[in-house]
Amino acid sequence: MRRRTAPLYVAMVVALLTVACNQQQVNQEPATPTPVPTPIIPTKPTYTVQMGEVVRQVQFTGRVGPVKEVELFFKVAGRVRNVKVERDAHVKKGDVLADLEIATLERQVAQAELDLERVKVNLQRAQQTNDSAVARAQIELSMRQQDYERVKNMDMTPQRVQADNALEVARLNLASAQAAYDASPIQSRGGSPQSMALQRATLDYQTAKAVYDQAIAQIDSGHAYDIATAAKQVALASNSLDSLKQGVDPLLVNDVQRADLAMQTLKAQVTDAELVAPFDGNVTSLRISPGSPVEAYVPAAVVADPSQLEVNADPDNTTLTELKEGMPVSITLVSYPDKPLTGKIRQLPYPYGSGGAATNDQAQAEADKTTHISVDAASLKDTQLTLGDLAKATVILEQKAGVLWLPPQAVRTFEGRKFVVVQEGDGQRRVDVKVGIISDDRVEIIDGLKAGQVVVAP
Repeated sequence: MRRRTAPLYVAMVVALLTVACNQQQVNQEPATPTPVPTPIIPTKPTYTVQMGEVVRQVQFTGRVGPVKEVELFFKVAGRVRNVKVERDAHVKKGDVLADLEIATLERQVAQAELDLERVKVNLQRAQQTNDSAVARAQIELSMRQQDYERVKNMDMTPQRVQADNALEVARLNLASAQAAYDASPIQSRGGSPQSMALQRATLDYQTAKAVYDQAIAQIDSGHAYDIATAAKQVALASNSLDSLKQGVDPLLVNDVQRADLAMQTLKAQVTDAELVAPFDGNVTSLRISPGSPVEAYVPAAVVADPSQLEVNADPDNTTLTELKEGMPVSITLVSYPDKPLTGKIRQLPYPYGSGGAATNDQAQAEADKTTHISVDAASLKDTQLTLGDLAKATVILEQKAGVLWLPPQAVRTFEGRKFVVVQEGDGQRRVDVKVGIISDDRVEIIDGLKAGQVVVAP
């Protein structure tokens, strides 16, 4: 037992001494130093001034939609009574698509129609009576005018001749008596028959002369009086006709106008409570149902004409400030990516174009906030527009060919001054530049550089 333990013990001691010697040798050898890495100097990218085309453009997405599309809304709040169409239904212009609960209003309209009919009948009767009176007055005036002409043109010669003859007979009798008296003996003239005959003849002549003078005066004055009287009767008849021609009592006309205005006001309220198709088309959206409450000027349905299509988009305000109506547009449809179309901006929303301003709630609801792009028919030769298809619109804002350009990252700006750093051999120098069109990937260099120069990026 002792003989086996001794060798094992000796082996363990030898092993420990060997490890100790090796460790001592390691501690005595010098350590190898770690090498320091060489610092990496970053190289700035460079760009060569090139000659080419610079294009500044904007892109935005849209969808194919109808040229004519209108959102319909009730102009008053209420509860839906009837919905007379379904989504995708075809409608005609003037069709009532839906209405609100307006039974009371409809009764008021019926009453207003009766009131209007009543005052119209009253006015019609008054007009008929007035027309008859005008006809009678015209006849009366014609008769008075005839009387006037008859009196004015009356010949008074016979009356004058008759008066003249009576006076002449008296004068002849006087002359005959005077002759008989003169022929009688002078001594017997005092109480002779000739003297008495002369006296009677003288009295008769004087009487005839007085009658003559009175008759002539009456003929002249009486005729003038008759003419004046006839003229006044003509004037009275004419005034009466003019008065009747002015028409019926204006109050009757006002009654009709007032009743008609009341009815039109009520009918307008009925229209405000209806959705009416503004043109032939399809109902592309319907957001109401019978019994549902609605608010005024909140879109309830959309009617569109699918026969004419365009691209409708909603660019952001920054893009809209760059656009103008009439600008040409390149259009790429998702369904035809390899067949670009051409078109132009037909309408921009207010205030960027003619889309219209919203001045009140109704105008706000009706204001068109969409950018409309028409598609040239000639470019649709091998392509078909599909309602709802996605499209990308590209509008070139500025474009120049054959100009110097650099990437935007090559041009530096400091306090409003634009410059670049030009590499010249082993050295560099700053050069002020004047730029033109700036696009996403190219900046036009108008002045300061030449083609082929190398520019160091910041």
